[in-house]
Amino acid sequence: MTKQTPMRDCGQTISPGESPRPFARSAVSEALLRAAAPQIQLSLDSVGTPASTGTWVVVDLETTGLGVRSEITEIGAVRVREGRLREEFSSLVRPVGPIPPAITALTGITPAMVRGADPIATVLDRFLTWAGFEAKAPVVLVAHNAPFDVGFLRRAAAACSLPWPRVRVVDTLALARLALPRPIVRNHKLATVASYFGTATVPGHRALGDARATAEVLLGFVDLLAGAGASDVEDLVALSAQAPNVSPKAPSFVADLPPSPGVYHFINTDGDTLYVGSASSLRSRVASYYSRSEKRSKVQRMVSLAAGVRSFPTASVIEARIRELRDISALSPPYNSASMRQGSQYWVVSDGENPRVEARIGLGQVARALGPFGSRAHATRAANAIAQARGECDRVSIDEAIAASSCAVPRALTRIMSRLASSGLFESAARTRDDLSAYMTGVERATMRPILVAERIVWATRREHGEAGWVAHAASFGRHVSSVVVPARTDPSPWIDVLSEATLEQPTRAAEAASWAETALICAELSAPGTRLIEWRGALPWAQPALSPLRDASLRDLLAQASSRPGRRGR
Repeated sequence: MTKQTPMRDCGQTISPGESPRPFARSAVSEALLRAAAPQIQLSLDSVGTPASTGTWVVVDLETTGLGVRSEITEIGAVRVREGRLREEFSSLVRPVGPIPPAITALTGITPAMVRGADPIATVLDRFLTWAGFEAKAPVVLVAHNAPFDVGFLRRAAAACSLPWPRVRVVDTLALARLALPRPIVRNHKLATVASYFGTATVPGHRALGDARATAEVLLGFVDLLAGAGASDVEDLVALSAQAPNVSPKAPSFVADLPPSPGVYHFINTDGDTLYVGSASSLRSRVASYYSRSEKRSKVQRMVSLAAGVRSFPTASVIEARIRELRDISALSPPYNSASMRQGSQYWVVSDGENPRVEARIGLGQVARALGPFGSRAHATRAANAIAQARGECDRVSIDEAIAASSCAVPRALTRIMSRLASSGLFESAARTRDDLSAYMTGVERATMRPILVAERIVWATRREHGEAGWVAHAASFGRHVSSVVVPARTDPSPWIDVLSEATLEQPTRAAEAASWAETALICAELSAPGTRLIEWRGALPWAQPALSPLRDASLRDLLAQASSRPGRRGR
């Protein structure tokens, strides 16, 4: 028996100056031994097609998004034969729907570029003919993250009533996960794997360029895997299909979690909280962290460190969401990035005839303040919007602008944006749009002002998951203070009486009793269909001005578009 070279653990660091290639070959050799099955016969000279002389069609797509309803905007492909890149195919595709601004920023493909392109039916028919999948010589389809690209092509073919060929597929992403475990590469993105193999083409989120890079990566794997004993086309197809699932298996404790709403804490071996979350179903939500749908690298690292989960069931989703916020604030878990600055608040108030930003305001100032905002910069942009509007039109009242009781500010800034854009001053127009977006965020947040000053609010919502009965809640000065489950078909009065004493001592400052993020959850719950308002004891009515900018749907669309641009962050 041949003595085998001892294997190093894949987590061991490669020493400086040591070539990672031998390490990768030994790693894949062990993986081949583990993956070998009776149906996989590796590297028999009498069986199979040598990978170095095979014919491959390497494809890459650009799309309008990641979901199944997204559309293809570009197809790029390269034919690889006898170990060399040969013919190429490239075509833009005219989608039916719009291309989101974030996708344009990523790929550089604009709506104008695809306006004159052929529709997907025409382009896909040309591609299938060019690829030659029905030819006598076997052709293998290759892509990096093949389920994504092949899935889009299959759905497009079905939508266009085009037959999808029976074709073998090799996924270079799957091969990378198998043959290049960490720390050989820091991740398995196309750009990282291409850099490892030193490809001449640098991936750049355009279909043909990325197809070229993937083709060079494929040739790199042909060489690497041949040294490990997989030298046939059939070997690569089999290994691609049997590459390990990078998602961890769900541990046994997941099945013990209840299917009810609640909060969950991922904890390490010392019992320290790594991550806090909330869910309408604890069991389903925690299980999702151990599925292939979880793609966030930061969350995957957290799950790999977690030794268990603490669960805290609640009677309703809003209780779970509020406890999540409070636990994040109290524990500062290292893997929670959102809701870490709940206490930060800024307001826009009037300083005579000019808007001014204040970090804190008294409870009596809430009715005459716009906000709250999560950062001074965001509040300053909203103040700039008011200042611009007043410069555009003297009739814009500072009090109305801050009270959000008219559409004067949005209308004035819309005129300014149109004038700047028509003059070619697009950057200035974009800054004005950002100011308007900040102002509209403040208008939306201003809906919680009555809640912040209300001594007591009592409301009820139906129980989730089809359970009979209601859940009654009480809030005081923007803080959720109590909940009670009201059984079905009973007089709710005794339970409501329990909540009638749920009040807090009046604070001196706004959003002092609770974070404004918690108050925002209460505001959303009170505005939701099906909510029953039982008691309202507050200085401000639960109502909106008749001429509020929120009544204009086009302004809401403008706000959503501005907030979806690349590089934006929630504030």
